[in-house]
Amino acid sequence: MLNNPQSREPVNAQPTDVIPRGERMADLPTKQPVQQPPPAPEVNPDVENAEIRQEEARTVRYAIGKLNDFLQWFITVLAVTLTIRFLLMLIGADPANLFTGFLYALTEIILFPFKNIVHPSVIRAPYQQFEWSTIIAIGIYWLIFWAIRRFLRILISSPEEPAS
Repeated sequence: MLNNPQSREPVNAQPTDVIPRGERMADLPTKQPVQQPPPAPEVNPDVENAEIRQEEARTVRYAIGKLNDFLQWFITVLAVTLTIRFLLMLIGADPANLFTGFLYALTEIILFPFKNIVHPSVIRAPYQQFEWSTIIAIGIYWLIFWAIRRFLRILISSPEEPAS
């Protein structure tokens, strides 16, 4: 009996009547048992500990290398900032300007230890000055960071390779 006269599918058909004989569950291939992987060979604990120590050493070298990169970036930013301050003071930029005032205030902290080493040479009143303390600070900070970076490079180099 058909519900739809256009359809050729039987309404009360059983699933086994619709599926051809070759595609029934009984005709499917049986599942193969999963093979267990062979047991892992025994590892010497000394070799395993040495590998762990080497991995930890690589991690420490990586961290120190990243610290060294950060110090290089920091000294570059510091030197550029101090150079901009030096040039602004040399051309007599007005400290009442927003950018100039911010830069002067920011670098005052960095220049504090060097402030009265040499008094600035006034070129022309009121703002033009040749700030010797800024030049000295750039040199001293560069030397300090160079020494720290050199120490870190020596720290992570192995004895047989040159630290260059």
